[in-house]
Amino acid sequence: MGGGSNALGIFHPFFKDKRVKFVGVEAGGYGLHTTAHSAAVCKGEPGVLHGTKSALLQDADGQIINAHSIAAGLDYPGVGPEHYHYKNIGRAEYVAVTDQEAIVGLKLLARLEGIIPALESSHALAYLEKLAKRVKGKKTVIVCLSGRGDKDMGTIEQVLSNESH
Repeated sequence: MGGGSNALGIFHPFFKDKRVKFVGVEAGGYGLHTTAHSAAVCKGEPGVLHGTKSALLQDADGQIINAHSIAAGLDYPGVGPEHYHYKNIGRAEYVAVTDQEAIVGLKLLARLEGIIPALESSHALAYLEKLAKRVKGKKTVIVCLSGRGDKDMGTIEQVLSNESH
């Protein structure tokens, strides 16, 4: 999610429709058991950054700590205050997907649809398999594809070439 503006753009029109469930997918980096992630909603603490109170990745003294994500657009130590609010009121669920899982999501869309998604969106795509196991009956799932993967080709090439060695 990074700051979460794209996710909020798709959530907002459905806010009052309680039949619609929201799942925000954060960048889990190397895993939530490490400090190398960008999962501010899942692992952050309340704080103020850039004039807004939200969930932030910070140390015990309240100093912002570095975030990590394979996706440059998700490499941010906080999240927009609306997402922090949605979590606090129970309107949205927030989960994290690792860098490695995001690559699997990218490969899935590329193979099935011929689309190279942005690494940011690849996190949400990676979560689909887990989500599908929880969805009962005939339901519609909407995934926000917020960008193209051409900007990420250098990173993708590096990761895929490391996989083949």
